[in-house]
Amino acid sequence: MFKQRKNLFKKSMLISTIVAGSLLFGTTWAGAKTLNATAVSTSTKTVATTISKKGVLTLPKNFKMSTVKNELKPEAAKLIKIYGGSLKDGKTTAFNSYVDKHVAAHTNTNYLLGHQYSKDNYKQRVKANRKANSKSSLSSYSKAVMQVTTSKVTINDTYKGDGWANFSYNFRPKNYSPMNTVTVYLKFNQLKNGKYVLEDIHYY
Repeated sequence: MFKQRKNLFKKSMLISTIVAGSLLFGTTWAGAKTLNATAVSTSTKTVATTISKKGVLTLPKNFKMSTVKNELKPEAAKLIKIYGGSLKDGKTTAFNSYVDKHVAAHTNTNYLLGHQYSKDNYKQRVKANRKANSKSSLSSYSKAVMQVTTSKVTINDTYKGDGWANFSYNFRPKNYSPMNTVTVYLKFNQLKNGKYVLEDIHYY
């Protein structure tokens, strides 16, 4: 699927990501140095956090979007790094474990999507990307994605409606085009007790 393109000075390597159901391509410069994967920073400047992270990610009834969108950046960084690892080896174990711990489960008393919904979508995305790209391209791209840190994650869109709140975050790997930006989307839904719980995780 990948073709090399030549210009006066450098060769470009194409790598694809699935965005809104279609494959998009970007470039990385040949010979670019790849740094060793570093641990994702989970620090935050906020002393008293709004989000409960002990189990299911939970927000209080009257939370402030301006506060929460910053507090969620470390979680977005973790999820982006997990995605990079899955692209490398095809395994979804780390993501599934995150979902089981931090995403709310479907029960007989709620209308939440449940764990399997996020897991199935993630598995399909990883499988499609690995199928569409060569091993060498996947190796380079996954290493670049795993360089993510909280400080390098940018806040994309945040919205709050009647009983729901959505947050999305971007990370553009070094030496890759904007088309290769990884976007992770976190959807919260409000329960009858007024609290909001993480219902779904999507990647674009």
